[in-house]
Amino acid sequence: MTDIRYVIVSDLHFGAENSVLTALDERPASSTDTGFSTATQRPTPVLTGLVNGLRQLTRGQDRPPTLILAGDILDLALSPDEASAMVFRLFAHLAFDDGPPVFDPVVHYVPGNHDHHEWEIARESQYVTYACAQPAQAPLDAPWHTTKLIASDERPTASSALLTGLTRVQAGGDTGIDVRISYPNLALRTADGRRSLVVSHGHFTESIYTLMSRLRDILYPGQGDGVPTDIERLEEENFAWIDFFWSTLGRSGQVGTDVGMIYADLTSAQDVDAFVHNLISALLGQGKGKSWLHPAESWVLNSIFKREANRVARSERGNPTVTLSAAGQTGLQEYLAGPVRNQLRQEWGDVPEEFTFVYGHTHKPFTERRTVTGFPSAVSVANTGGWVVDTSSPAPVQGGVAVLVNDDLESASLQFYRQGDGPVPVQFLPPPGGGQPSAWQSGLESRVDPAAEPWVTLSRDAAQMVDQRHRLQAATVALRNMMRPGNTSPTGTTTPQGTITR
Repeated sequence: MTDIRYVIVSDLHFGAENSVLTALDERPASSTDTGFSTATQRPTPVLTGLVNGLRQLTRGQDRPPTLILAGDILDLALSPDEASAMVFRLFAHLAFDDGPPVFDPVVHYVPGNHDHHEWEIARESQYVTYACAQPAQAPLDAPWHTTKLIASDERPTASSALLTGLTRVQAGGDTGIDVRISYPNLALRTADGRRSLVVSHGHFTESIYTLMSRLRDILYPGQGDGVPTDIERLEEENFAWIDFFWSTLGRSGQVGTDVGMIYADLTSAQDVDAFVHNLISALLGQGKGKSWLHPAESWVLNSIFKREANRVARSERGNPTVTLSAAGQTGLQEYLAGPVRNQLRQEWGDVPEEFTFVYGHTHKPFTERRTVTGFPSAVSVANTGGWVVDTSSPAPVQGGVAVLVNDDLESASLQFYRQGDGPVPVQFLPPPGGGQPSAWQSGLESRVDPAAEPWVTLSRDAAQMVDQRHRLQAATVALRNMMRPGNTSPTGTTTPQGTITR
């Protein structure tokens, strides 16, 4: 049987309270506290079960599979950096030091919106390495914002110093370990070039992440031509916005404090108004990037950002009952037909005959085949889901998947958990297109008995973790409602309009 050559996971959100991979301590709630706090020195049973399950599946292979981390691994927007790092460290210990290593020492990492800052750090370091290696009088290229599709084509290599260092420490100082970064797309390709699989986090499938490109057209008509379909320009125009709002917000003063509570309940028009007021003030104070914002247009920004904040509430996260919303369908189609297809053509000259796209971001796993303009055959799509619970009641479309890939770039989606009223068995999702599984996919499925260990315990533990997160979410929303602007706070004072306290 063909080995598992790659394991793709995303949206682990290490450090986040609502991640089932981050342990929580629970105590009675108070008038100023939900009663929950992160416990970053111990793994959750689900984290242990995830690693143990992958270890069992890949045991006996000629070599361990390569791990691909498809973004939002660290929850840098809403969680303290140190919490995210400590929980990642637990994962690295389980995967590389608690028994035979589960994965190859070279790990590939495609940052998402919540850990975009890791790409910013890596690309700046990468540019320094490039610039300092040039002859004394040689002209220098401008800094770039994306990497090549094939990781080995990238010179010099971009790596995450943080994740590489944390993993090496957990693996006894193994200097062969390297967490290499590709952004925003990483491609795998068969030797004959006929088949390719591209991994992306997927945030560019939602319009909120191209906001700066659309603002340019609104504020400066005639200077642009809509949202770019060139991947380099798309990131160049929007990187500062993505980095600020989704990846460094937790370090951004009052607006960073606000968003943690707002994000739990984006249903109040009053909350949105106060949030936008603080967000605009913080954005105007950043002043970075040639397409960034200027105070002269602040009166326009308020109405635009109010609309965009409401879009966040209606995003994939705000649609917990459907696998992919109409807007998500459109965004996926446009990203594939535009930036992905154009990058394939620019770097390879053409689009492969058979193409698979693996992404996360939505937290709602699925498999499908879809017709996409410019691709010679139907595109296979697999979504890796996510490991956070951001509703106070079960959302059965949400769950966590590992996409397993062989040397021929066949893929199989193993669902480790899914939200429900009780334990949901570990199981494989149907192959993209719903057809009969291949011999390789059937062979994998025969090796997972949901009623046996470690799978049955993992299902039970996941249900308990999900139930705890439902209670956390309910407590967070209750606290947020009590502390809305204009309400009486627990200290007896009134919260002023335009400011959100936590």
